[in-house]
Amino acid sequence: MSVEKLLDDRLKNHQYEIAVLATLMTYTNACNEYIGQITPDLFTIHTHQVIYNGMRKLHDEGIAVDGVTLLGGIQSLGESARGVNEKYLMDFLANSPVSKLSHFPDYLKHLQDLKARRDLRDAADKTKALANDLSNGSADDAIAKATGLLNDIGTGHESDSVEHIAYAALSVFEEVARVQDEKLKGTYRVRGVNTGFIGLDSKLNEVMPGDLVLIAARPSMGKTAFAQNIAAHISTNLTKPVLFESCEMKKAKIARRFISAIGDVKLSKLQSAELEGEDWTGITQATQILEKSPIELHDGDVTLHDIRRHARQTIKVHGSIGAIFVDYLQLIKTPYLPISTSENERLTHVSNGLKAIAMEFDCPVFALSQLSRDVEKRPNKRPVMSDLRGSGALEQDADVILFLYRDEYYNQDKSKFLGLLEVNAAKCRDGAIGRTFLCSELEYSRFSNVASHQLESLERSEAA
Repeated sequence: MSVEKLLDDRLKNHQYEIAVLATLMTYTNACNEYIGQITPDLFTIHTHQVIYNGMRKLHDEGIAVDGVTLLGGIQSLGESARGVNEKYLMDFLANSPVSKLSHFPDYLKHLQDLKARRDLRDAADKTKALANDLSNGSADDAIAKATGLLNDIGTGHESDSVEHIAYAALSVFEEVARVQDEKLKGTYRVRGVNTGFIGLDSKLNEVMPGDLVLIAARPSMGKTAFAQNIAAHISTNLTKPVLFESCEMKKAKIARRFISAIGDVKLSKLQSAELEGEDWTGITQATQILEKSPIELHDGDVTLHDIRRHARQTIKVHGSIGAIFVDYLQLIKTPYLPISTSENERLTHVSNGLKAIAMEFDCPVFALSQLSRDVEKRPNKRPVMSDLRGSGALEQDADVILFLYRDEYYNQDKSKFLGLLEVNAAKCRDGAIGRTFLCSELEYSRFSNVASHQLESLERSEAA
């Protein structure tokens, strides 16, 4: 027997396959509870697959599965049921040992493990072919496709059982009680993240793990500075690791902005190197703060696969990840999509991918987004949902959508909101929608809180 054949046989267990099928036929409870977790490719013999398909067809039609009904179910499969006739089925039933019901989950788990290993082996063969095919894209394309193959493999062990709502309600009750107790004792720590901007946080509450947050604005509104301020807050004040993906700026330029905001040094001075004594003090202090801050930077082209890879690297370095920032989503590369893919379809893919990354790494993803030029054609330049550039999927996938607007950019001296950034929470699944304001300090690449006694009147003010 060849080594390859020996290895192939190790990834099969015909006796367990027979035991699983026999148990499904014998115990109605086992059939009702487990048949939905089983797929035909769990079985490695064609006739075993046919028997399972016959069972599944009967079960889906609400017909009890037994030796009498099963033959009819198999015959109704037509040509695909070749090899299983009445004699074969009678012999199979007569010679199949029925396991104890308590052993059934172990048998099923074993078959699921073997199938996952077969899938892994097949993915390895396909990955080898991708690596050897130099005519089909770059190495990054091959890695992305190979990663997709691995991500599709599952063991089938994940629980898909339903649960009475009382259990979830009790969990909520316990969580609320625990949070209240921690707040009373002064020991509360943010579960997800917040922005550090008081007015905005009062609307959003906390941005939770798995959330996709869109920060959308036209150019020159300050969305990169806004995102970097939040990233700095999460990493320094909340001490949670941050991954910052910049598709538009080099690392040195990003770092310069962080230093300007944290060290209270004008960005223009950092760019011209015309510094005074107190500026050097600010730079030194900011650098010391950033040295201790768990922020990982990446600049240049990036794909969804790259973001996942960088997130894993961040976790490897810091042990966890608190938030991912992407500046900005329209620049994410999608080399593995067909050339014929439309921009809307491409951005739908990107949007779905960013939401999946937020769920996979159990952290919020903050994605910056450009708005369409239609904004510039209206008398009122404040963004609305229809201005999201490229895809309705952005509106659908996002848990939070923040529109940034600086009235003074368009209306200059006539503006009622000089020196202010208007942040409109246009969508918030778990909070309140509406406007709030921040002081613009873009010469320091930052925004700051408006005094509390002014904020309420600003939020009530009429739009210009």
